[in-house]
Amino acid sequence: MLLPVFAVLNACDTQANGHAIKGTISGASNLQVSLDLAHFDRTNISLGRATCDANGAFEIKSEKPWEEGLYRLKIGAKQVYFILGGKEGVVDITGDLNTIDKMELQAKGSETLTCYAGIIQDLIKKQLKSPDEAKAYIERACTPLMKAFLTTQLLGQNAGPFIADFKTQNQALSAAMPGTKYATDFANMVTRLETQASQPQSGGEAIQVGMEAPDISLPDPNGKIRTLSSMRGKVVLLDFWASWCGPCRKANPHVVEVYNKYKDKGFDVYSVSLDREDGKQKWIDAIKQDGLVWSNHVSELKYWQSTPGALYGVQSIPKTFLIGKDGKIVAVNPRNNLEEEVLKAL
Repeated sequence: MLLPVFAVLNACDTQANGHAIKGTISGASNLQVSLDLAHFDRTNISLGRATCDANGAFEIKSEKPWEEGLYRLKIGAKQVYFILGGKEGVVDITGDLNTIDKMELQAKGSETLTCYAGIIQDLIKKQLKSPDEAKAYIERACTPLMKAFLTTQLLGQNAGPFIADFKTQNQALSAAMPGTKYATDFANMVTRLETQASQPQSGGEAIQVGMEAPDISLPDPNGKIRTLSSMRGKVVLLDFWASWCGPCRKANPHVVEVYNKYKDKGFDVYSVSLDREDGKQKWIDAIKQDGLVWSNHVSELKYWQSTPGALYGVQSIPKTFLIGKDGKIVAVNPRNNLEEEVLKAL
């Protein structure tokens, strides 16, 4: 799962020992703004709130310097994530509410963010085709925290062939930020991944080929309950995704292609969205924009607290499971070979 949205903030002069995140966002007049410190375990610490004035201007001050970390800025229903290096004074952002979640904004305040911005802008423009390409972007990161963050986003949080990469970033982060929650959380993540990888016959996955697919019963956008087990007799791609997930949206055209090609032969898709409660309309819009014409779209709108996500061990998205006509898992995370696996199951 690349996190839903990234921010771009560039360097500026600090102001007389002041510490603030401020900005002017057109279209955001009178909207509530909140700033949180975010962590790898998806917990957040509130740092302040403000209300945009009639011009969309806001300011959230801090009595102490900004610490090095990952931050989340929410403006109305929109939000952006960004990294600060711990040396910033005042960060000043300008942009438009309609496009701020697409990184179309300008800001002053941090050399760390200048580096981060370049990486994320390139990632949005480019579809990664191999783990080596992802690792090249990780190596471009300018701080150990940035490298660790990109590792979780680009290589995922499932056990597999990337344990050595996680361990390398863990050592660097522990040395650079000893005793911090970032270092502790990342170390715990690496320990969990190593444990998963060492479990016999598990392959690090909660759901294995040959297992009965756990049932899911959730509402669609119109409130109608749709149940996975009701599709027994078809070959079904169970697809965990979200409107905010860039890699998911890039993978959708191929899923649509395979669906249209084999829907009349017994293939169907059951899509579980990890969108947020305030992101229901984005979920609906993404279904339409990406041409996801199958009927089975469901969500609790609970983000990473998704019940079926936990049931299937989903820790990064996109995550897919191909289910055979008998209701058993026949493939885990088929992507490049999706059509091949569908044909075998049919």
